[in-house]
Amino acid sequence: MMTTTIKRMIKKATAIVSAAAMAGTMMISAAGSTFAASEGVDAAEIREKINRIGILVNEAREAEGLPPMYIVPYLNELSEMRAEEISVDFSHTSRGKRFSSIIDTDIVDYYITAENIAAGNSTAEDTMEQWKDSPKHWEAIMNPNLTHMGIGVYYDPDSDYGWYWQQLFVMTEQEFDDQYLPSENEIVPQAEGDVNGDGVIDTYDYLMLTDYLRKKNSDLPAYMNEAQLETADVFRDGIISEADAKVMMRYLLGEYKSLPFVF
Repeated sequence: MMTTTIKRMIKKATAIVSAAAMAGTMMISAAGSTFAASEGVDAAEIREKINRIGILVNEAREAEGLPPMYIVPYLNELSEMRAEEISVDFSHTSRGKRFSSIIDTDIVDYYITAENIAAGNSTAEDTMEQWKDSPKHWEAIMNPNLTHMGIGVYYDPDSDYGWYWQQLFVMTEQEFDDQYLPSENEIVPQAEGDVNGDGVIDTYDYLMLTDYLRKKNSDLPAYMNEAQLETADVFRDGIISEADAKVMMRYLLGEYKSLPFVF
């Protein structure tokens, strides 16, 4: 849900631009709105918008009998970078090169890729309508060959359009350990260490973390979403490991007064 601050932002009539590039084809369309300055947007709201866009994409594909696309956290990171880039340079280039140049093919070995970008709307639903109203945007979303995606959302109250959205699609035969399908029941942590999303740091979070580690170490299917992985890294070393479980246990025992634990 949007914060009260965002809900109260005043729309102004102005030009809005959205564009899609599909396997070398670029299309630009126009409509329009921008926003007054606000106090800012927290990370939880951005994550919710990303998740919502992913749900809407797969609902649209399902309605046409197409398979869903998986979200890959690595592609999300790239999409977030692109969303910020287009707030300055609204184009399909990244640092002077085509948008696809940001993908490390050692990480994602893709056959084709596509990008949708949009600006001006604060909700996932309105942004999806922008793309739906443009045949080339919708062609990218409904391409049956695409298998995975990343989604980025960026807000700059001092920019021309306020909100910026990016979708990065790929076709690949790879399966990623951390790929996932966006869900209405996606867990959203409320604080550092709140792995299960109930707003309280307790033994349930510790048990969820240790179960995840047990499965990962046994090559069993193990999943936590991007926000959970971020909040579970209470040792702040960039990986989820036994060190995080130990830090969380010491916090629960009162040895550490706050999370995350940083030297």
